[in-house]
Amino acid sequence: MRPFPVAIVLAAFVTAANAAVTLDAPGHAVVEGAAVRAQGGEPGAAFRIVDWRGRDAGLSGAFDEAGNATLPPLPCGYWRIVPAAHPKVAPFHALVTLAVVAPSCRNPKCDAGGAFFAADAALSSISRPGAFLCSWNGGDTERTVADLLGLAGFRHVRDRLHWRHVQPSPDSPPDFGRYLANAELLRERGIGVSGMFHDCPAWARPIKRLPGDLPALFRFCRDSATAFGHRMEDWEFWNEPDLAFAPEPVWDYAALFKVAALGFKAGRPGITVLNGALALPPYGSPYHAAFLANDAAMYFDAFNYHTYAPPSKYPEAFRRIRDDLAAVGAADKPIWVTEFGTNLEGLPDSEGVRAGVMAHSWGQELVQAEFLPKANAAMRMEGVDRAFFFVFAAYNERGGRKDWGVIRRDGTVKPVFAAMAAQNRFLGNARLLGALETPSDIRAYLYETACQESSPHPGQTVVFWSVSPIDTATDGVVYAEPDYSREWRLAGFAEADPATPLRLFDMCGSSGELAPSCADGALMLTATRFPAYLTGISGLAAAAPPAAVAAVSGGALDRASPSGAAPADHDLSIVLRIIPTRDDFEITRRKTLAVLGGDTGRVRIEVWNFSDTVKTGTVAAAGATVSGLPSGPFAVPPMGNAAFDCLLAPSDSGDAESSLALSGSFDNRPITRLSMPLLFEKPFLASCVRTELAWRDSSLWKTNSSADAHSISFDAEQDALRFEGSWNDAGADRWMYPVFTLAPCGAAAHPLHGAVRIEFEIRSEQDKVENDFKSQYLMLVYGDGRPDLFIPFDSPTGEWEKRRVHLSADVDPDAVSSIRIGANPRGTRCAIWLRSLSVLKIASLRAHDAYLP
Repeated sequence: MRPFPVAIVLAAFVTAANAAVTLDAPGHAVVEGAAVRAQGGEPGAAFRIVDWRGRDAGLSGAFDEAGNATLPPLPCGYWRIVPAAHPKVAPFHALVTLAVVAPSCRNPKCDAGGAFFAADAALSSISRPGAFLCSWNGGDTERTVADLLGLAGFRHVRDRLHWRHVQPSPDSPPDFGRYLANAELLRERGIGVSGMFHDCPAWARPIKRLPGDLPALFRFCRDSATAFGHRMEDWEFWNEPDLAFAPEPVWDYAALFKVAALGFKAGRPGITVLNGALALPPYGSPYHAAFLANDAAMYFDAFNYHTYAPPSKYPEAFRRIRDDLAAVGAADKPIWVTEFGTNLEGLPDSEGVRAGVMAHSWGQELVQAEFLPKANAAMRMEGVDRAFFFVFAAYNERGGRKDWGVIRRDGTVKPVFAAMAAQNRFLGNARLLGALETPSDIRAYLYETACQESSPHPGQTVVFWSVSPIDTATDGVVYAEPDYSREWRLAGFAEADPATPLRLFDMCGSSGELAPSCADGALMLTATRFPAYLTGISGLAAAAPPAAVAAVSGGALDRASPSGAAPADHDLSIVLRIIPTRDDFEITRRKTLAVLGGDTGRVRIEVWNFSDTVKTGTVAAAGATVSGLPSGPFAVPPMGNAAFDCLLAPSDSGDAESSLALSGSFDNRPITRLSMPLLFEKPFLASCVRTELAWRDSSLWKTNSSADAHSISFDAEQDALRFEGSWNDAGADRWMYPVFTLAPCGAAAHPLHGAVRIEFEIRSEQDKVENDFKSQYLMLVYGDGRPDLFIPFDSPTGEWEKRRVHLSADVDPDAVSSIRIGANPRGTRCAIWLRSLSVLKIASLRAHDAYLP
């Protein structure tokens, strides 16, 4: 989800004030049984060891005269070394932390199912030298991160590269350098990589950010797949194209994705290809359906998505994704989540070892660790095939205020690292059978070992926890200290192996004691908010099975031909592209709608042939009248194109909304569609009903901003409402989105009933001469708890300008309780004027979903 910088400048020093004890273990993580030496302690000082819950391990020691010590052997878990004199353990009392993990016991024979648990390593992007303080491997941060990924037991991680840096000139082949070296570094540790790139060079003629040189894109993808070979488990094309990474419209991205997929497959036949991960909620964005309407599913082997929503939102989100895939006949395609993470722990309020970069508190680190297993189980229940936690390496965003990493800036690992290692250990070689029947305040999921031969914990495993705000939150920060300790009864099981007793492990992999069995053979278990693992059982049955999981076939590193191949009768080598003339069309509705303002609009239609033979065929248009396309067959040269300058006009039906659908057949085989949703402005205005809302009524508005001072007033001279905000801190997160309340939801006369467009006039002033904004949205707020819908519009300027916000078919207008209109200013004082807030409806209501497949 993040635009990682290519270089991160970090002052690699620690002052005397924050100097700390260090261990001779990279990242302070070791395999169980390994000897660990500490240095940098106070000579003669005694210490003791406690676990991550603050429970005393009964182990202690002291630093010698040189400040060194050898730690006693420690079992698996997450440990804190604290001064012996402190009777209570607090975050600032810890001298050092240590993660102890079990030895890897993988069996290559058991890799056929892949590995659900994965990590966004971003090894080549944010682990460059200086990314964090690193005294291990000679200061090599990349090798240290690779070592830690291996220790955690990962089989699959994600990395990024920048095209413009590996191929600055078209006259030389790509030089993958350190990107290739890092992929090999991971492969040496048995870890496959999901490769992704963006940032095309200027010579590839960027449209805005996406490459406009289609043959160059094909060649780069082909050469990348060839050069990385089996080091890459799969390839993604671009990152989050529905957001700012790709300002181009969805049909442009769809065409370029097809080209990239063809290139990847040409470079390495059988490689798994993913679309660039979509990141907008599927229940509030038309981008998903518009992308799939371009027959994109014929080119990807797994659908790629990113989410930072709380787990309570997963069921709706992934159900919608599965429905979208089913609608285009791709229900058997796997769903991968190549980024997921959380904001539920809140922003930290203390600085780490790098000035200006904030670090999680101990409590926030535990929230991060608690979230990981809960989110993974929730996604697996919704049919997700693979999930990558964001992000493994040390990384901050939002001006240094948001701490994301599994690794701290001092190079040590957080408790979430131990939680990852425990999850990979107990569940990495298991399949989810479903949820167990439990009390409403307990969650428990049943797993079964998929390959007994490689598992130290054969049979079934139950992961369980007590419901906490992490499970129930719908939005916002839920950080809380309580353990939510509750007892529950597990019955109806047997021991998988009488010679192997049942064992209970905590979230970080430490083994504990089981409570005595009840008289009827049941177990009384104590659940807390932190997930725990019960191993060595059998005979249990799930009460609720997971959604069906589609999986890409083949081994983890050297996969055979992926499932879900395109229909044999389609010629995928022919790719259609359409380029609307900017003067004639407005691109809106989150890059998914082309609005034609005049009677006709100029478009350029390109037909590309990415094969090594001449192809002959025809192209036809539906949903609009297109003049300028050949009526008969035409030839397209190999690795070339045929281009036609055409005029587009409404079809004879006169519908205000439609979707241009280009299709064709070459050498007697159908090609994939191009779909461009359309709105014809003149027919729309002729048939619509415009209603001005009661925007002048100040009682219907309320302030909603992060400003230190804000106000709403009526400006009679401008005949407009004036919203003003000011911030004392130039580094503050600045936003202002005043709320306009609508009629009660469900009323027959709901102001938005049947709405297809919202219009308003807007202007702005700031104490910043550029008067620029980071972002600006019209937000639709549902009254039933559904997530707000964020619809962007062009930023306001110093002049009065009209803004048109088009509503997609996913909007439920009758359920909208209020509207928020505003922006995120870059200045510290901002005034926004708004007037003429109106709703436009088509007179004869019809489902405005022509862009759907």
